[in-house]
Amino acid sequence: MSLADVDLEHVLKAIEEFNDLGREAFLRKYGFGPARQYVVVYGGDTYDSKALLGAAHGYATGRALTAAEFSGGLQTVVARLTALGFDFRDRNVPLAEADGFGEISGYPEGSEFASRAEVAACGVHRALQAGIVGTGKTGAESIVSSGGYRDDDDQGDELLYSGHGGRDSRGRQVEDQTFEAPGNAALRTSWKTGALVRVVRGADKNSPHAPDAGYRYDGLFRVVDAVMLPGRDRHLICRFRMVKMRTGVDITFAPQGFVLSPKPYHAEAPEGSVQPGRKMVVTQRTVRSTEVVEYVKGMYDHTCQICGVRLSVGDGRAYSEGAHIKALGGLHRGPDLPPNVLCLCPNCHVQFDRGAIVIAADRTIIREGKAVGLLTVREAHNIGSEFLEYHRSVHS
Repeated sequence: MSLADVDLEHVLKAIEEFNDLGREAFLRKYGFGPARQYVVVYGGDTYDSKALLGAAHGYATGRALTAAEFSGGLQTVVARLTALGFDFRDRNVPLAEADGFGEISGYPEGSEFASRAEVAACGVHRALQAGIVGTGKTGAESIVSSGGYRDDDDQGDELLYSGHGGRDSRGRQVEDQTFEAPGNAALRTSWKTGALVRVVRGADKNSPHAPDAGYRYDGLFRVVDAVMLPGRDRHLICRFRMVKMRTGVDITFAPQGFVLSPKPYHAEAPEGSVQPGRKMVVTQRTVRSTEVVEYVKGMYDHTCQICGVRLSVGDGRAYSEGAHIKALGGLHRGPDLPPNVLCLCPNCHVQFDRGAIVIAADRTIIREGKAVGLLTVREAHNIGSEFLEYHRSVHS
């Protein structure tokens, strides 16, 4: 008998059975009492953690575990289900009632907490064990970074954060991670939507950016990259590049004398602001050669190599964007050279960067899994096949 036999698919089958039978019938069938402390939270519902894992063992091995065959608690049930990406609640700790994205009222950046239970109770990071709160449907609310993964790299305002899954009981990476795991799916959704994610740092002696003890809320970060790359243990890791959204310095402009239409707004429309606030911020970015990008765009007269559209902006001029096949910064470190640049329209650029478009080895354009044509390539444009291969590997 080993709890390590249980994988994500087995727990999901047990959850499905739990929903079909109802809590009382499910517990009665497998011989468990109600959870005294820890419950799994999934899809907005709660599930008795020990009973769920016992039933999942039956789906994994053909024999469900009884309550007497294994112990519950943090080191067994919670540890295994957390490794699979599930979120927990401690029934003895009062938690924030609602899901929350963005800032949490009353807990500004720099707020400190003595324990994970306190962080959860305040709603800043509602999970007691899981490092990511959120779902693939809604995106990620928050993460906790405390040096738990070897592939993490905390640079303060930029955080290279590893997803969850694939580790054994000793914390070693023994399997590939997947974007299907709940927390990884949540962060990938945040990357696609651009929604901001709260970052909480836990004490980590190896990081100068972590608190000396306990936990600290360190502000809102944007997920600017989400890729699958080999980690130090040679298994594939879901890696997320997160960049802090700086608060900056407030700048005040003279009031604007707008005259608004007396026509009422739709009842559900947000109020907005006649005079939006502005801030001066200092940021760091990869310095790229304008000359390289302009050279490639000029080669195609600003016509998209993927869809063939030339976006006219008047006076005979056109607009296009230079897309680096292997991105320059963050996780990728690609070169700023013509063989690594495509001339694309804004729509195709976004889809290419997000992996909705990839280019096959024979230069067939694959849009959302379907071949839609061939990439236009001028004779003078020596596109690097190694860069296209890298792009495919990242977004496969």
